[in-house]
Amino acid sequence: MGIRPFLRDEMVVRCRSSSWIAAALLGSLTVVVGAVPPAGADQGPKFATTAVNEGTPPDDPWQQPEAATASDNVYAGGPLTGIGTTQYLKATGFGFSIPHNAVIEGIEVVVEARVTVVPGGSFQVVAERIVKGGVIGATDGSIEGMQPGPFPDDLLLYGGPTDLWGEMWTPADINAADFGFAFKINVDTSFVLVDSISITVFSTACGDGQVGSGEQCDDGNLADGDCCSSTCQFEPAGSPCPSDGDVCNGTERCFVGNCLPGAIFDPDAALDCDDGNLCTRDSCDPIDGCVHDPTPVGGCRTAQKSMLILKQGSPDSKDKLIWKWIKGQATGQEDFGVPTGTTQYALCIYAGTVSATADYVVPGDAVKWSAIATKGYKYKDASGANDGITKILLKGGAPDKSKCLVKGKGANLDDLALETLDDNGLVTVQLVNDSTSVCFESTFTAADFVTVDDPTQFKAKTQ
Repeated sequence: MGIRPFLRDEMVVRCRSSSWIAAALLGSLTVVVGAVPPAGADQGPKFATTAVNEGTPPDDPWQQPEAATASDNVYAGGPLTGIGTTQYLKATGFGFSIPHNAVIEGIEVVVEARVTVVPGGSFQVVAERIVKGGVIGATDGSIEGMQPGPFPDDLLLYGGPTDLWGEMWTPADINAADFGFAFKINVDTSFVLVDSISITVFSTACGDGQVGSGEQCDDGNLADGDCCSSTCQFEPAGSPCPSDGDVCNGTERCFVGNCLPGAIFDPDAALDCDDGNLCTRDSCDPIDGCVHDPTPVGGCRTAQKSMLILKQGSPDSKDKLIWKWIKGQATGQEDFGVPTGTTQYALCIYAGTVSATADYVVPGDAVKWSAIATKGYKYKDASGANDGITKILLKGGAPDKSKCLVKGKGANLDDLALETLDDNGLVTVQLVNDSTSVCFESTFTAADFVTVDDPTQFKAKTQ
């Protein structure tokens, strides 16, 4: 019977028996049924645009070799007699455009074919080679497997995501028109049809967002200055990098390819918003930077009785300050911090709820401060060297038993416009420290004012 296996719609018998697979692929392989193409393929599969014979007699030429350029059921055919060894069927012109900076990781070839093996006959692939620079290579590709293809064909898979076919590759090699694949077969009373030859190239390229061979990082771009360099290597630790938009956490620096806030490496790199004034609430806004809120702090402890006396003498050595906070909320010694160490105190006086009209600061001091057993602390400095303050008493206790007292005198006290202090009908006094969140507050309304519009003295008292 005359058989022309290279024509469309030829009546052939598909053979997928294990014996045929062994003979055809020159060794054992796993049959992959319904396999999904490997993930990570950068380009492909791409089909050849040129397929020709390469070889000389006595090897037989393929019939209609140009038909092996598309999966369209138009076939290139082996020996018409079904007996003999073919020349190479050489497919090129795959049209790749691998980026110039890519690293080639592997090449996979898929041959779509169907075979008829007559009983007693045989079929085998003699060579399957990559074509580089138009030259057929010397290394056979690894056998990756076989899977069912578009009916009625099978797909023979060679190479793979990590198979370089014994060659060193550049993107230019792959992109060249003379890059391709060639194979030859031997048949004995068997007929072979090749529908198409396709190639998938696996590669990684700096800037593709995937860390590949030779790369330490890949952030999806080729820019320097973002901790992953234009060559996909870590930029030096500590190198500046783009801001995260938060001015509070310090200038951003690189570390192992990551752009991190400078404060992670050096706590001192964070924006220091301490203005040295305990009567303002210091914070940092991510956009605007340091914020110094001059209004009274909320949540201070209160007392049943309070008194404030301010006197403006002449000369200034006759100035006087007294503030008492009596029968206050429950307070323990630990709430006062450790003024015998580094805890600093400030008495803040506000006209209404705006910025402090006066502030008196007393630093921690192991000599001038002393503990009152386990209840609190007291301060004494007859010279009033620190803003005129001569005495402070901090005494904790149960509810309605706590007590605070601040006294001062002399020229070191702030000179206040006492005649306007009561203009808002509200005077607030707060005793704050820089170690704990505990503060003590007295609020005097107009009903508490003993003196009004007096330029020499102000007195207020709550019962």
